[in-house]
Amino acid sequence: MEERTLKSWEEFEQALAEIDNETKRLQGQASSNVSYPLFRGVGDSKYHLESTLDRIKKEMKLSGYITKVKIAREYVATCIGTKWDLNKKIFCEKDLELPAYEFMAYLRHNGFPSPLTDWTKSPYIAAFFAFRDINSEAEHVSIFFYREYCGNAKEWSGNEPRIHTIGPSIKTARTHFLQQSEYLFCVKPNSENEWIFADYEQVPPYKDQNIMTKYNIPGSERKEVLKKLDSMNITAYSLFGSEPSLMETLALREICF
Repeated sequence: MEERTLKSWEEFEQALAEIDNETKRLQGQASSNVSYPLFRGVGDSKYHLESTLDRIKKEMKLSGYITKVKIAREYVATCIGTKWDLNKKIFCEKDLELPAYEFMAYLRHNGFPSPLTDWTKSPYIAAFFAFRDINSEAEHVSIFFYREYCGNAKEWSGNEPRIHTIGPSIKTARTHFLQQSEYLFCVKPNSENEWIFADYEQVPPYKDQNIMTKYNIPGSERKEVLKKLDSMNITAYSLFGSEPSLMETLALREICF
């Protein structure tokens, strides 16, 4: 993964213009299939790219996690009244399918440990989460850029980790749509040929796929960046739509700005 430490927010916006120009250039090549860029913001440049599940349990089996999801579905149905269809599947590659992916996204948005990392089509929404959740001791926040592919097809070999993407058109939590969300998950086969969740940073680089850059932006830019995002109506309330998020938005506007 390439890592770039920037001097200002303005330099990040220049980088966004470069990404946009590169996307247009690649799209102009008739032989290429080009995926659109995705972004993810984190509140400290020292944080690794990892899922909330990775922070608790490394290399958990996919089958074991799905068992936990099924148990959670019964509690959600009992306590909230919402029933989820766990039969919907995404077929990612030969012998790899992800069942219950819509419910998994719902769990991710509601705080249940998840192998899904949440991304957004909007770099500005990613920036909001980076600066909103900034670590008090962080010198820089980070925004990750990811392009799944810009060639004819994705490829991998052997037991190496591989990244898969779940797109935007799914039925799940309302915040999924407010935040223009998409999801990545990383897996690899173990010695018993069972799928386990894997480390993103172990994914080998290929020329035309899994292109990723980590942009580090000074945390001192927080106030000005959040103020600019507020003027674009990118706020806690616009992204969550809850009463606590309304209070957070008002507090920034009336006290912090």
